[in-house]
Formats: sequence, structure tokens, C-alpha cells
Amino acid sequence: MRVISDKLINAGVYVSVESLVKLSSTARRLSYFRARVVKQQQAGSHHSRFKGRGMEFAEVRPYQAGDDVRSIDWRVTARKQSTHTKLFQEERERPVVVICDQSASMFFGSRGCLKSVLAARCAALLSWSAYAHNDRVGGIIFNDQQLLTIKPGRNRKSILQYINHVVALNN
Repeated sequence: MRVISDKLINAGVYVSVESLVKLSSTARRLSYFRARVVKQQQAGSHHSRFKGRGMEFAEVRPYQAGDDVRSIDWRVTARKQSTHTKLFQEERERPVVVICDQSASMFFGSRGCLKSVLAARCAALLSWSAYAHNDRVGGIIFNDQQLLTIKPGRNRKSILQYINHVVALNN
């Protein structure tokens, strides 16, 4: 493996693992929008638009045919003299897959840095942000010769593995 000088890293020509790890503190302040349509039913830490059998109480509404009998709120039913059902907010899981292009076409740029360095920084920032929101993080990194995939995981190790692969393909 080539040894890259600190001057080239600081000039924005290449990226280092240390600089991408330092982005974790910035990523905590970054928020992103949640998905509009949920296609899979999985448990997670994000509130869903769906009401159902979750953990957090959402509302009480009148009983409708087909509702689960186990979710009847007997206290409200006794008070209102009509059957009412408790609804809970379901939680959803959002696995995040970050794709980073490190091909030869990304090795040009302006005075600040190359596009490949900016893409690596953005990928690391998104990864750290998803990790801060307790999402599973994985990714795809590719250049002209290789395609690497990292399975989404909910730990720091998977992000560091992703960052190491980004740096390896960048250098």
C-alpha cells in the first residue's frame, strides 16, 4: 500500500480515516427526513405513521369491528358507556445504505478538494448521522476495479469498516 504524505491529505487530494472519524461529532447535529412509505413491518426506534400494537400510547378511539379485543380500554369504556380501543404508535427500523463513488471520474475538483474526498466526507457524515439516530448502517463503495458492500449493522464497528474501505479505495 502506498504511503500518502500529510500534505496531500491536508490539501484535499486524499482522505484519511482520522478525518472521517472526526466527523462523528458534527453528524450528531445533522438530521434527516424519515421515509414516507413503509413497505416492511419491522420493529425499530422510529415512529411510524401506522397505529397498531407498538410500545408508545397514541390515542383511544371507539371500537370498530375487526379490532383486537385485547386492546379494549376498559376504564374509558366504563366512563363513556361505549366500547373504546387503545391504539399505540408502532416503531419502525430504517436500515441506511450509503453509496460512495471513488472511481477515476471523481478525482478532479476545485481549490478546496477533489470530488472523491467530498464524496467520502459526505458518506462518512451520513453514516455517523444514521448511527447517532440508532439506525443500522451499511454501504456500497466502488471504483473502476472493485465493488465492496458492507452489510448494515447497528454498531460503531460497521461504520469504521465502511470508512476503512472508503479510504482504501480513495487512496
